[in-house]
Amino acid sequence: MFRFEQIEQYVSGKMPPAERQAFEAEMARDAELDALVHQHRIERIGLEMLVEQDLRAKMNAWDRETELFQQLQPKRARIYPLNWALRAAAVVAALAVGYWLLRDRLSDAPAQPDIVHTTPKPKKQSPAWRQPAKQPNKAGESDMAQTSLPPAPIEEMQPDGPAVDYAAVADAFFAERDFLPPRGAKGGSKTYLDALKNLQEGRYQDITNALKPELAPAPTADEVQQQELLAVAYYKNGQYADAEMAFRRVAVSRVQPYAQRAEWGVVLAILKQMPQRQSALDSALDVILRQPEHLFHAKAQQLRERL
Repeated sequence: MFRFEQIEQYVSGKMPPAERQAFEAEMARDAELDALVHQHRIERIGLEMLVEQDLRAKMNAWDRETELFQQLQPKRARIYPLNWALRAAAVVAALAVGYWLLRDRLSDAPAQPDIVHTTPKPKKQSPAWRQPAKQPNKAGESDMAQTSLPPAPIEEMQPDGPAVDYAAVADAFFAERDFLPPRGAKGGSKTYLDALKNLQEGRYQDITNALKPELAPAPTADEVQQQELLAVAYYKNGQYADAEMAFRRVAVSRVQPYAQRAEWGVVLAILKQMPQRQSALDSALDVILRQPEHLFHAKAQQLRERL
Protein backbone atom coordinates (compact mmCIF):
# COMPACT_ATOMS: atom_id res chain seq x y z
CA MET A 1 0.00 0.00 0.00
CA PHE A 2 1.37 3.43 -0.98
CA ARG A 3 2.25 5.89 1.77
CA PHE A 4 -0.32 8.43 0.53
CA GLU A 5 -3.10 5.87 0.77
CA GLN A 6 -2.05 5.02 4.33
CA ILE A 7 -2.11 8.69 5.33
CA GLU A 8 -5.50 9.21 3.66
CA GLN A 9 -7.01 6.20 5.46
CA TYR A 10 -5.59 7.37 8.79
CA VAL A 11 -6.81 10.98 8.46
CA SER A 12 -10.27 9.97 7.23
CA GLY A 13 -10.66 7.44 10.07
CA LYS A 14 -11.06 4.44 7.73
CA MET A 15 -7.93 2.59 8.90
CA PRO A 16 -8.65 -0.55 11.00
CA PRO A 17 -7.80 -0.21 14.71
CA ALA A 18 -4.82 -2.58 14.59
CA GLU A 19 -3.27 -0.85 11.59
CA ARG A 20 -4.06 2.52 13.16
CA GLN A 21 -2.06 1.69 16.30
CA ALA A 22 0.88 0.43 14.24
CA PHE A 23 0.75 3.53 12.03
CA GLU A 24 0.70 5.86 15.05
CA ALA A 25 3.70 4.01 16.51
CA GLU A 26 5.53 4.48 13.22
CA MET A 27 4.61 8.19 13.26
CA ALA A 28 6.09 8.51 16.75
CA ARG A 29 9.40 7.08 15.43
CA ASP A 30 9.44 8.89 12.06
CA ALA A 31 9.30 12.70 12.36
CA GLU A 32 9.05 13.08 8.57
CA LEU A 33 5.98 10.84 8.40
CA ASP A 34 4.43 12.72 11.32
CA ALA A 35 4.91 16.02 9.46
CA LEU A 36 3.37 14.55 6.28
CA VAL A 37 0.26 13.41 8.19
CA HIS A 38 -0.05 16.84 9.82
CA GLN A 39 0.22 18.61 6.44
CA HIS A 40 -2.30 16.23 4.83
CA ARG A 41 -4.81 16.86 7.63
CA ILE A 42 -4.50 20.64 7.22
CA GLU A 43 -4.92 20.39 3.42
CA ARG A 44 -7.99 18.16 3.85
CA ILE A 45 -9.63 20.63 6.25
CA GLY A 46 -8.84 23.53 3.89
CA LEU A 47 -10.41 21.68 0.95
CA GLU A 48 -13.55 20.91 2.96
CA MET A 49 -13.89 24.56 3.94
CA LEU A 50 -13.53 25.69 0.30
CA VAL A 51 -16.30 23.28 -0.75
CA GLU A 52 -18.53 24.46 2.08
CA GLN A 53 -17.94 28.14 1.22
CA ASP A 54 -18.84 27.48 -2.43
CA LEU A 55 -22.02 25.64 -1.40
CA ARG A 56 -22.96 28.42 1.00
CA ALA A 57 -22.52 31.04 -1.77
CA LYS A 58 -24.79 29.03 -4.09
CA MET A 59 -27.45 28.64 -1.39
CA ASN A 60 -27.38 32.40 -0.72
CA ALA A 61 -27.91 33.03 -4.45
CA TRP A 62 -30.88 30.61 -4.45
CA ASP A 63 -32.34 32.39 -1.44
CA ARG A 64 -32.12 35.75 -3.21
CA GLU A 65 -33.83 34.37 -6.32
CA THR A 66 -36.60 32.82 -4.22
CA GLU A 67 -37.14 36.09 -2.33
CA LEU A 68 -37.38 38.02 -5.62
CA PHE A 69 -39.89 35.51 -6.99
CA GLN A 70 -42.00 35.81 -3.84
CA GLN A 71 -42.03 39.61 -4.23
CA LEU A 72 -43.22 39.36 -7.84
CA GLN A 73 -45.79 36.60 -7.26
CA PRO A 74 -48.56 38.76 -5.63
CA LYS A 75 -48.40 41.28 -8.49
CA ARG A 76 -48.84 38.53 -11.06
CA ALA A 77 -51.68 36.96 -9.08
CA ARG A 78 -53.69 40.22 -9.01
CA ILE A 79 -53.61 40.41 -12.82
CA TYR A 80 -55.19 36.98 -13.33
CA PRO A 81 -58.83 37.87 -12.37
CA LEU A 82 -58.84 40.80 -14.81
CA ASN A 83 -57.56 38.62 -17.65
CA TRP A 84 -60.27 36.03 -17.00
CA ALA A 85 -62.95 38.73 -16.86
CA LEU A 86 -61.92 40.07 -20.27
CA ARG A 87 -61.92 36.57 -21.75
CA ALA A 88 -65.36 35.81 -20.34
CA ALA A 89 -66.71 39.10 -21.75
CA ALA A 90 -65.34 38.22 -25.21
CA VAL A 91 -66.99 34.78 -25.11
CA VAL A 92 -70.36 36.26 -24.10
CA ALA A 93 -70.16 38.83 -26.91
CA ALA A 94 -69.36 36.10 -29.46
CA LEU A 95 -72.32 33.99 -28.28
CA ALA A 96 -74.66 36.98 -28.52
CA VAL A 97 -73.63 37.76 -32.11
CA GLY A 98 -74.02 34.11 -33.09
CA TYR A 99 -77.49 33.99 -31.52
CA TRP A 100 -78.74 37.01 -33.48
CA LEU A 101 -77.38 35.66 -36.77
CA LEU A 102 -78.95 32.25 -36.19
CA ARG A 103 -82.31 33.81 -35.24
CA ASP A 104 -82.42 35.79 -38.54
CA ARG A 105 -81.71 32.65 -40.57
CA LEU A 106 -84.41 30.65 -38.76
CA SER A 107 -87.02 33.37 -39.41
CA ASP A 108 -86.39 33.14 -43.19
CA ALA A 109 -86.57 29.33 -43.34
CA PRO A 110 -89.86 27.56 -44.43
CA ALA A 111 -92.14 26.17 -41.76
CA GLN A 112 -91.44 22.59 -40.80
CA PRO A 113 -94.05 20.01 -39.79
CA ASP A 114 -94.53 19.48 -36.12
CA ILE A 115 -92.33 16.82 -34.68
CA VAL A 116 -93.46 14.84 -31.71
CA HIS A 117 -90.78 14.67 -29.06
CA THR A 118 -90.70 12.13 -26.31
CA THR A 119 -89.61 13.31 -22.93
CA PRO A 120 -86.41 11.50 -21.93
CA LYS A 121 -86.09 10.14 -18.47
CA PRO A 122 -84.23 12.52 -16.23
CA LYS A 123 -80.75 11.44 -15.27
CA LYS A 124 -79.32 11.79 -11.86
CA GLN A 125 -76.92 14.65 -11.69
CA SER A 126 -74.29 15.31 -9.12
CA PRO A 127 -75.11 18.28 -6.94
CA ALA A 128 -73.72 21.46 -8.41
CA TRP A 129 -71.28 23.52 -6.45
CA ARG A 130 -73.01 26.56 -5.04
CA GLN A 131 -71.03 29.74 -4.78
CA PRO A 132 -71.16 31.21 -1.27
CA ALA A 133 -73.09 34.37 -0.86
CA LYS A 134 -71.10 37.56 -1.01
CA GLN A 135 -70.73 39.55 2.15
CA PRO A 136 -71.67 43.21 2.05
CA ASN A 137 -68.83 45.59 1.44
CA LYS A 138 -67.10 47.01 4.43
CA ALA A 139 -66.20 50.63 4.59
CA GLY A 140 -63.27 51.39 2.28
CA GLU A 141 -63.39 48.04 0.40
CA SER A 142 -64.04 47.75 -3.32
CA ASP A 143 -65.88 45.04 -5.26
CA MET A 144 -62.61 43.89 -6.78
CA ALA A 145 -61.18 43.22 -3.31
CA GLN A 146 -64.15 40.87 -2.59
CA THR A 147 -64.16 38.96 -5.86
CA SER A 148 -60.43 38.57 -6.42
CA LEU A 149 -58.75 35.57 -4.86
CA PRO A 150 -55.59 35.99 -2.78
CA PRO A 151 -52.34 35.14 -4.55
CA ALA A 152 -51.43 31.49 -4.33
CA PRO A 153 -48.43 30.94 -2.06
CA ILE A 154 -45.28 29.37 -3.42
CA GLU A 155 -45.22 25.67 -2.62
CA GLU A 156 -42.54 24.69 -0.18
CA MET A 157 -41.31 21.30 0.90
CA GLN A 158 -42.77 20.45 4.28
CA PRO A 159 -40.59 18.47 6.65
CA ASP A 160 -41.71 15.03 7.71
CA GLY A 161 -41.62 15.98 11.38
CA PRO A 162 -41.35 19.06 13.56
CA ALA A 163 -38.46 21.41 12.79
CA VAL A 164 -35.37 21.03 14.96
CA ASP A 165 -34.26 24.07 16.95
CA TYR A 166 -30.55 23.56 16.34
CA ALA A 167 -29.49 26.60 18.35
CA ALA A 168 -31.37 25.34 21.41
CA VAL A 169 -29.84 21.87 21.01
CA ALA A 170 -26.35 23.40 20.84
CA ASP A 171 -27.04 25.41 23.99
CA ALA A 172 -28.17 22.25 25.77
CA PHE A 173 -24.92 20.42 24.91
CA PHE A 174 -22.47 23.32 25.38
CA ALA A 175 -20.73 23.55 28.76
CA GLU A 176 -17.86 25.88 29.56
CA ARG A 177 -16.35 23.31 31.93
CA ASP A 178 -15.68 21.10 28.89
CA PHE A 179 -13.16 23.66 27.61
CA LEU A 180 -12.13 25.94 30.49
CA PRO A 181 -10.64 25.36 33.93
CA PRO A 182 -12.85 26.07 36.96
CA ARG A 183 -13.05 29.61 38.31
CA GLY A 184 -10.08 30.56 40.45
CA ALA A 185 -7.68 28.17 38.69
CA LYS A 186 -4.04 29.28 38.70
CA GLY A 187 -2.62 27.19 35.83
CA GLY A 188 -1.59 28.93 32.62
CA SER A 189 0.40 31.93 31.46
CA LYS A 190 -0.42 35.51 32.45
CA THR A 191 -1.82 36.16 28.97
CA TYR A 192 -4.12 33.16 29.30
CA LEU A 193 -5.27 34.06 32.82
CA ASP A 194 -6.01 37.67 31.79
CA ALA A 195 -8.01 36.42 28.79
CA LEU A 196 -9.84 33.91 30.98
CA LYS A 197 -10.85 36.71 33.35
CA ASN A 198 -12.14 38.77 30.40
CA LEU A 199 -14.17 35.77 29.23
CA GLN A 200 -15.76 35.30 32.64
CA GLU A 201 -16.67 39.00 32.69
CA GLY A 202 -18.12 38.91 29.16
CA ARG A 203 -15.45 41.10 27.50
CA TYR A 204 -15.08 38.94 24.42
CA GLN A 205 -13.67 41.69 22.17
CA ASP A 206 -10.72 42.16 24.53
CA ILE A 207 -9.89 38.47 24.11
CA THR A 208 -9.97 38.57 20.30
CA ASN A 209 -7.72 41.64 20.36
CA ALA A 210 -5.20 40.09 22.78
CA LEU A 211 -4.89 36.54 21.42
CA LYS A 212 -3.46 35.57 18.05
CA PRO A 213 -5.88 33.87 15.60
CA GLU A 214 -3.17 31.57 14.20
CA LEU A 215 -1.00 28.79 15.59
CA ALA A 216 2.64 28.03 14.84
CA PRO A 217 3.45 24.82 12.85
CA ALA A 218 4.54 23.17 16.10
CA PRO A 219 2.55 24.98 18.82
CA THR A 220 3.24 24.66 22.51
CA ALA A 221 0.60 23.58 25.02
CA ASP A 222 0.27 27.18 26.25
CA GLU A 223 -0.41 28.45 22.71
CA VAL A 224 -3.00 25.73 22.12
CA GLN A 225 -4.64 26.59 25.46
CA GLN A 226 -4.91 30.25 24.40
CA GLN A 227 -6.34 29.25 21.01
CA GLU A 228 -8.99 27.13 22.73
CA LEU A 229 -9.94 30.12 24.90
CA LEU A 230 -10.16 32.28 21.77
CA ALA A 231 -12.50 29.72 20.15
CA VAL A 232 -14.76 29.74 23.22
CA ALA A 233 -14.82 33.57 23.18
CA TYR A 234 -15.88 33.54 19.51
CA TYR A 235 -18.61 31.02 20.34
CA LYS A 236 -19.92 33.00 23.31
CA ASN A 237 -19.94 36.17 21.20
CA GLY A 238 -22.07 34.55 18.46
CA GLN A 239 -19.18 34.40 15.92
CA TYR A 240 -19.77 30.74 15.14
CA ALA A 241 -17.83 30.57 11.86
CA ASP A 242 -14.76 32.08 13.57
CA ALA A 243 -15.24 29.70 16.51
CA GLU A 244 -15.31 26.74 14.13
CA MET A 245 -12.04 27.86 12.50
CA ALA A 246 -10.32 28.36 15.87
CA PHE A 247 -11.49 24.95 17.13
CA ARG A 248 -10.24 23.29 13.92
CA ARG A 249 -6.79 24.84 14.39
CA VAL A 250 -6.64 23.33 17.88
CA ALA A 251 -7.87 19.95 16.58
CA VAL A 252 -5.12 19.64 13.95
CA SER A 253 -2.44 20.54 16.53
CA ARG A 254 -2.97 17.05 18.09
CA VAL A 255 -2.03 18.45 21.52
CA GLN A 256 -4.17 16.51 24.01
CA PRO A 257 -6.59 16.87 25.67
CA TYR A 258 -7.21 20.11 23.75
CA ALA A 259 -7.47 18.41 20.34
CA GLN A 260 -10.36 16.13 21.36
CA ARG A 261 -12.11 18.99 23.14
CA ALA A 262 -11.74 21.07 19.99
CA GLU A 263 -13.31 18.33 17.85
CA TRP A 264 -16.39 18.57 20.08
CA GLY A 265 -16.25 22.37 19.82
CA VAL A 266 -16.30 22.10 16.02
CA VAL A 267 -19.53 20.06 16.25
CA LEU A 268 -21.21 22.67 18.46
CA ALA A 269 -20.07 25.61 16.30
CA ILE A 270 -21.43 23.91 13.15
CA LEU A 271 -24.67 23.08 14.99
CA LYS A 272 -25.17 26.82 15.52
CA GLN A 273 -24.95 27.31 11.74
CA MET A 274 -27.55 24.67 10.87
CA PRO A 275 -29.47 23.67 8.79
CA GLN A 276 -27.14 24.90 6.01
CA ARG A 277 -24.17 22.82 7.27
CA GLN A 278 -25.68 19.32 7.46
CA SER A 279 -22.85 17.55 5.62
CA ALA A 280 -20.21 19.29 7.73
CA LEU A 281 -22.07 18.35 10.91
CA ASP A 282 -22.27 14.69 9.90
CA SER A 283 -18.54 14.64 9.08
CA ALA A 284 -17.57 16.27 12.40
CA LEU A 285 -19.71 13.82 14.38
CA ASP A 286 -18.25 10.86 12.50
CA VAL A 287 -14.73 11.93 13.53
CA ILE A 288 -15.72 11.52 17.20
CA LEU A 289 -17.97 8.47 16.82
CA ARG A 290 -15.19 6.51 15.07
CA GLN A 291 -13.13 6.75 18.28
CA PRO A 292 -14.81 4.89 21.18
CA GLU A 293 -12.11 6.18 23.54
CA HIS A 294 -12.85 9.81 22.64
CA LEU A 295 -13.62 12.13 25.56
CA PHE A 296 -16.91 13.18 23.95
CA HIS A 297 -17.94 9.89 22.33
CA ALA A 298 -20.98 9.49 24.61
CA LYS A 299 -22.12 13.08 24.06
CA ALA A 300 -21.73 12.71 20.31
CA GLN A 301 -23.95 9.60 20.40
CA GLN A 302 -26.58 11.47 22.42
CA LEU A 303 -26.50 14.38 20.00
CA ARG A 304 -26.93 12.16 16.94
CA GLU A 305 -29.91 10.43 18.58
CA ARG A 306 -31.38 13.85 19.48
CA LEU A 307 -31.15 15.00 15.86
